[in-house]
Amino acid sequence: MSSPEDRILFLGVGGMGMAPLACWMAKSGRQVYGVDDHLREPIRRLLLDAGVELCDFVLEEQLGDFTSVVYSSAIQTTHPILLAAQKKGLPTCRRGAMLAEVSKSKKLIAIVGSHGKTTTSGMVAHLLQVYNIAANYILGGLFSDSQSPYNYSDNDWLVAEVDESDGTIDHFCPEVTVVLNLDWDHADRYSSSEQLESAFHQLIERTQAKVLIPEGYGISRHFSETETNKIVRYRSDLMIGAGYSNALNQANAAAAIATLNVIEAGVANASGLSTFAGMARRQSILLQQAQLTVMEDYAHHPTEIHALLSYVRDANPNTRLVAVFQPHRYSRTKQFKDQFAESLQLADDVFLLPLYAAFEAELAGGRLSELVDSFSGGAPACLEMNLNGAKQLLKALDLNQPNLVVFIGAGDIDGFASLFSEWVRADQQPAEAWLNLVGERVSPDCKLRIDESLAAKTTLRVGGAARYYAEPGNLTDLRALLLSAKLFELETFCMGRGSNLLVSDLGFDGLVIRFSAADWRRVETLTEQRLWVGAGARLKEVCGLAARAGMSGFEFLEGIPGAVGGALRMNAGAMGSWMFDVVESVQFIDSKGCFQHWDKDAFHFGYRKVEEISRGIAIGAILRAPLADTENSIRERMDSYSSSRKESQPRAPSAGCIFKNPEGNYAGKLIDQYQLKGMRVGQAEVSDVHGNFIINLGDATSGDVIELIQQIRKIIKAKSGYDLEPEVLLLGDSWDTLLNLEAGFENLEIGHG
Repeated sequence: MSSPEDRILFLGVGGMGMAPLACWMAKSGRQVYGVDDHLREPIRRLLLDAGVELCDFVLEEQLGDFTSVVYSSAIQTTHPILLAAQKKGLPTCRRGAMLAEVSKSKKLIAIVGSHGKTTTSGMVAHLLQVYNIAANYILGGLFSDSQSPYNYSDNDWLVAEVDESDGTIDHFCPEVTVVLNLDWDHADRYSSSEQLESAFHQLIERTQAKVLIPEGYGISRHFSETETNKIVRYRSDLMIGAGYSNALNQANAAAAIATLNVIEAGVANASGLSTFAGMARRQSILLQQAQLTVMEDYAHHPTEIHALLSYVRDANPNTRLVAVFQPHRYSRTKQFKDQFAESLQLADDVFLLPLYAAFEAELAGGRLSELVDSFSGGAPACLEMNLNGAKQLLKALDLNQPNLVVFIGAGDIDGFASLFSEWVRADQQPAEAWLNLVGERVSPDCKLRIDESLAAKTTLRVGGAARYYAEPGNLTDLRALLLSAKLFELETFCMGRGSNLLVSDLGFDGLVIRFSAADWRRVETLTEQRLWVGAGARLKEVCGLAARAGMSGFEFLEGIPGAVGGALRMNAGAMGSWMFDVVESVQFIDSKGCFQHWDKDAFHFGYRKVEEISRGIAIGAILRAPLADTENSIRERMDSYSSSRKESQPRAPSAGCIFKNPEGNYAGKLIDQYQLKGMRVGQAEVSDVHGNFIINLGDATSGDVIELIQQIRKIIKAKSGYDLEPEVLLLGDSWDTLLNLEAGFENLEIGHG
């Protein structure tokens, strides 16, 4: 049994089942920490409010601070943190195993079944609140309203749903088991219905007191005499009122009332559920207009889909029913593709989305194309999960008649369902739709704007506006913004202090993400010679902290007017040293949106570019000082470098060096040699202090700077044969197009400036 002295790390803490358990354990007095690559804002707030300490990531060396690791069933056993924990000898277990352990100190009521567990458990929790009963509960999902998905108290009873999908059902010995149903599922673990049924029967054998089963349900045909003696039958035909949530969940409601009457006999009845708001992603109405209603449901088993579509079909006889389905896992799709096709064809129209694989590798028989082939009477259309797919779906609807669009699936379909709903609600205005969608998914600390001027945010002070602009307050905000960019098909550019950046006068039609919030500017000392620095930390501040700590080797960064993220992307350098000279490892979001933590040697870095980071987003790094020294000595070198820069670089607004140094020469030297200092276009001028700087005399435009660059390149090429390649990043246009550069100079997509 874990104790209050334990320091427990929850890996994948944002999972629907993980977060309530982590919160409950934190409220019990345990020290609980959490990390999740895909944490969402409502769950982040829930965890923080419960006292769970969240980490953006955990370094291998920090694992020694924990006594055990609990991980979600969505986490693969090859996850780096798990492997590192096991290497250190830390105990690790799945979420279900930890739930089973904490339940040993309580009288557990286990809610089990192939489907309906979360809704039934939520109904029980709601009834506990209605009747003011202080029992514990730990749910596997969130309520649609603000009710908490967990409750900790000294009461002996604990209500929790027990998941069979990962095999942790075998760890439980409940006081009471509530069996909702039993349909074969999870073919990746149970190769036959008999294997799944056996797992349920073994749980029933371990149940101490009662087993609640609905009247008439046939699971008891294989019960042993010992099991039969525990069985209590309850009526499942209770009527609890109309409405999507209620009418679709009569059996769940009956189970919930029967469960509550075990805790306190005779207290609960159907009226207690009249205020039940439902569970998130269960028959949730996302949009309701005169001719269009949009619903989302978590159903991912043919039985659930059949029940859902049968009900909404009967409840809306004069409405066109449209089903949008995302298959969940290759193994389940292979197992049920024929049944999926049969159930989905209850709708008038069916659209399929790309399969949500979870951690599974592609499996023959379970591919999307093979599900399409299972439909009779015409194949369903397949949609992309982005704005183009939302447009295609809306175009397919006849809004001259009532339509009910039901989004069905257990993967990440909720993002696409929200995109479609906001697109319709905003009358197909993309900026308004983006603001509405993202605004619900980020923290109050995240700033969101449309048509935000960028000129004042760059060191050159020129350029137009970003069509979409955001300043994330934390990593969870950043993930939500990147998801929005994927859904709205937006190019993304990440911005620090705006050095080494030229923004087109026409602006940028994509999403600019600026790392200006305090969370991104953190600098922390790890050991005597090592720092962790956030992407938004100013290089000057990094130097100052290093000096105070006696870390030598960072002095060359002191005068570079940028932030860590841009320095990592560009392998920034000065005074003969480079950023990657002091890098130990980097944490970044790769081009596929996945969190990565790589050692320095894994990167392909060179002059003014780091390949992997230029295609992704650096969020932080561990820096290692080459030497130790006194603060006075370090500051003397910093002052010397600063003086040298002041003497050799202009004070007027600039973007830093405009051109890369060509092989065997220096751009500034060539510009000086051919007497181009002082050359001017409009209010843009080649600095007379350093030839590789273009300065803004006050009212320069981006067009002035671009034209000046073109003229410089033309003259240098004619006089010396050198092709000067711009070092400064161009946002909103392409150097390749403007300057006809050689193939290989890539268009800008994602990066730092």
